[in-house]
Amino acid sequence: MPLAIPPSDKIEALIRDITAAEIMPRFQTLSKDEKWEKRPGSVVTAADVAAEEFLDRKLPPLLPGSVVVGEEMIEDDPAALDLLDGDAPVWVLDAVDGTSNFAKGSPDFGVMVALVLKRETVAGWIFRPVDDDMYVCEKGAGAFRNGERLTIAASPREMRNMEGSLGGYMRKHTDLPDRVARVTSTRCIAVDYCALVNNDIHFAHYRGVRAWDHAPGWLLHTEAGGFNRCLDGSDYLAGKPGEGGILLATDEEAWETLQHPIVEAIASFK
Repeated sequence: MPLAIPPSDKIEALIRDITAAEIMPRFQTLSKDEKWEKRPGSVVTAADVAAEEFLDRKLPPLLPGSVVVGEEMIEDDPAALDLLDGDAPVWVLDAVDGTSNFAKGSPDFGVMVALVLKRETVAGWIFRPVDDDMYVCEKGAGAFRNGERLTIAASPREMRNMEGSLGGYMRKHTDLPDRVARVTSTRCIAVDYCALVNNDIHFAHYRGVRAWDHAPGWLLHTEAGGFNRCLDGSDYLAGKPGEGGILLATDEEAWETLQHPIVEAIASFK
């Protein structure tokens, strides 16, 4: 029996409610005791914690039998990731994606929610609070920004004319930035996915592919008509990046143009 996905407007309302109550009041006003490092180099704020706890309480009642996997809860209970392989639908949460940006007062952050079944995303939401843009997608039903359908246009055919996003190591330690027209560095994956479906960039590659960072964005990109695979050619599943991570492009030809140079770049620093 197909999964009965709750009405999107109910999930959107919860995301907007917690953003208004706990996230935006702290934007550019965080006190010293409202941000800390959960491990060296990884910032968390009171907004992350409060928003995740709220969504952890409010989302499961919309779909009885569902469970939650959130970025912050995994810090305390890594075994909760096993829920992604279970039979229950899973709400995957990144309550504030781009936390370091948020903590610095940058608008480049977002709220990410996905509904996942057996590691396949069936619905997703990305909210950009500062822009008040809500991105929504459902498997087989398309991708939308504030109710407007999104369609990814074809990128240039030659790699040197493509613009996209690469991880920090790839930007700093390979020649890939010199082989494309432009490489962005937003330090926020939610922002990157929105840029992909808005046709602001043509591609993105991520070696680290944690479920909460990519589950909603992967489906958003797919439903907007983009082409994506793990770098080894396998299909992406939430939290399982395949060999070399995930590569997202405007279409299959563009993906194939980018794949080999990225594989070579990764091999050069193994």
